[in-house]
Amino acid sequence: MPRRKKRRVSVSWFFDTLTITKQWIGGTMIAVSFLYFFLLFMTSDAPMMQFFHSMAHTAFGKLGTIPFFALLWLLGIVFLVRQDLSSVLTKASFLLFVFLSAIFNFAIIDANVLTQWSQTAFVANGWYLSWPLLWLLEQMFGTENAWAIKTFLIILFVLTVVYIGWKMQIPLPSLPRIELETGVIKQSPKAPSFKADESITLSPTKILNVASRLTQAAEWQREKKMNWRPAMLWSAWWTWLLAKIRGEVIKKVVDQKLYDHRQKSIPFPSDKPSFPLDIMDQRKGEKPHPDESMLLDHAQAITTKLEEFGVSVSVDGFDIGPSIVQMRIRPDPWVKVATIESLKNDIALSLKSGAMRIIAPIPDTDCVGIQIPNPKGHIVHLSDVLGSAEFRHAMQKSQTNLALGVGIDGSMIIKPLEKMPHLLVAWATWQGKSVWINDFIMSLIFQNSPAELKFLMIDPKQVEMEFYSGIPYLLAPIVTVPDKALKLLQWSVDEMESRYNKLKHDKVKNFDEYNEKHPDNKLYRIVIVIDELADLMMTWSKKEVEGCITRIAQKARAVGMHLIIATQRPSVNVLTGLIKANIPTRIAFGVVSQIDSRTILGFKGAEDLVGKGDMLYSDPNTKDPLRIQAPFISTPETERIIGYLMHKYMDGLTPDDIYHPEIIRILEWQTKAISSGSSGIGWGGSWDDEALIEQAIDIIRETGKASTTMLQRKLNIGFARAGRLMDELEERGVVGPQDGAKPRDIYL
Repeated sequence: MPRRKKRRVSVSWFFDTLTITKQWIGGTMIAVSFLYFFLLFMTSDAPMMQFFHSMAHTAFGKLGTIPFFALLWLLGIVFLVRQDLSSVLTKASFLLFVFLSAIFNFAIIDANVLTQWSQTAFVANGWYLSWPLLWLLEQMFGTENAWAIKTFLIILFVLTVVYIGWKMQIPLPSLPRIELETGVIKQSPKAPSFKADESITLSPTKILNVASRLTQAAEWQREKKMNWRPAMLWSAWWTWLLAKIRGEVIKKVVDQKLYDHRQKSIPFPSDKPSFPLDIMDQRKGEKPHPDESMLLDHAQAITTKLEEFGVSVSVDGFDIGPSIVQMRIRPDPWVKVATIESLKNDIALSLKSGAMRIIAPIPDTDCVGIQIPNPKGHIVHLSDVLGSAEFRHAMQKSQTNLALGVGIDGSMIIKPLEKMPHLLVAWATWQGKSVWINDFIMSLIFQNSPAELKFLMIDPKQVEMEFYSGIPYLLAPIVTVPDKALKLLQWSVDEMESRYNKLKHDKVKNFDEYNEKHPDNKLYRIVIVIDELADLMMTWSKKEVEGCITRIAQKARAVGMHLIIATQRPSVNVLTGLIKANIPTRIAFGVVSQIDSRTILGFKGAEDLVGKGDMLYSDPNTKDPLRIQAPFISTPETERIIGYLMHKYMDGLTPDDIYHPEIIRILEWQTKAISSGSSGIGWGGSWDDEALIEQAIDIIRETGKASTTMLQRKLNIGFARAGRLMDELEERGVVGPQDGAKPRDIYL
């Protein structure tokens, strides 16, 4: 019989569950503590207060209600902030509870209650949590030596506090040291400090000073991280809290102030449009039209074929577009429209057309439309749309107009992005999507200066948007790595929330009202362009990407932020229900099947498009999709426009002057994390790796040695993984760098 293959059960779910449990425990502790202090200041005779008093009475007796809940709050903070030490610190905190229970009842010890050794007496006084400890101390020191018992309890309490601080690796400044050679007492350098209100000053000089001192403080903490002096506990605790809680907030404020000040100092020209149309290709000649004889032959073929099936129709006219010809036929009153739709393949056979689409009926008419490729189609150039009277008229109402192209009837189709307010595009390969992305980017640049519009571009293919690298309209470098793309989306969510706080503070409802109220400090519009969503949704961070996109799509419109997402894989795994529900405006270029068409649009039809920019546009205001021919812009045109913009706006400037420093810092940290943990440790690491890191720290602490071969042997892992563990421990400051054949320094 064949041997049954053993199933390997992953334990990652256990660590996930354990982490969630720790978070719930910590949150519950903090919530209970806040509820107690709220009731304490509001009312003292509530039934809930009696329950709280009974809980604290068990631990600290009549004296310990407030200390009990204060310790409970601190323990909850530990569960949330330092989950890796929660199991060890929970045991230490329990001992802390026991020692404090006895310390708070020194008066009972002095009253010689110990001589009674009655459990009833302990319970009556509410300190029976420490009863076993006191019984043991009585056996050691005797009942007459109360001072020895109290001294020993204080020593145990201090040692427990020191142990907790050592576990949490709280940095402490060193004491003064004496140089014996000179006899001069040299003070250890003090940690750089800064005032809390300096983080919100409007002076760029003060902001730079704060940033410099913050960097010095970080360097000082790194140098003195393991310099433990219990006498300086509270000073070090304050320094640690300042670095952990306010460090990121201050950095963010400093980065934003520096960026705003730098942008105001750059004199961007505000003339509109931002580039002239004469640097683009100009189409020459008249628009070619199909022969009238050909149109009449097609009309005769359709009517003849339908009469063979008993369907009587008449030809009402023709709509001639750049790539499509639509024949309008009017059926007799007794003919069902569904009958004509069911004869689609027979009509296509009679017309000898491989790409035919039936519109039954044409909106607002009593005719049925039969769309076939225009045998003498022509290219629509982007310069034709941008230079049209329709686009100039639209620019007077909005600065976010997208040049979608030309409709079947020859009219210009122009839609403002702020009314959409987000856009989802899907296509199959070689259908004109890349050209259209250049169309809408150029349309927005044409109407806005760099001070009014910024782009965040995500290009996993690395070649589609490389033209725009370094232009003043970019808020950050073009991101090509999926992991960095997630951090960019997370920053966008934070920026959205920050803008909402500004709107709330000024009591305005949207982006335009805020800019009207602050003409000298306007917000710029942000357009986030994702060229290939499938590459992001196929990574481990799919849920995080979907969550960020959903949040931005739900709320970002009011604060001037918009999403334009494109994908060539219109499947339900990529275009999830949450994403489609929050982005109702869709564009579909040619797709392979009806299933893909229904996935992106919700109905069929995109599978019958002819390609080369032929697309269907659908938004909540148009019940029926619009068939549009997208305009064309060539690569030389794009290069000329980019060159003109760089000469106009970037004279004497570098990309570092344009990019947002906070985003650069986030992306650089991302690169560092990926390089230090590319196979599971660091960025993208699993909880299994975190467990291994904890075990490695315990092994190094017990043995006093740090080497890759020892970790490989003790943890039963491969040499490569042990090496990555050692690199991660070095990154976290647990061990020192490798120095040839010498053993690594250990900072535990």
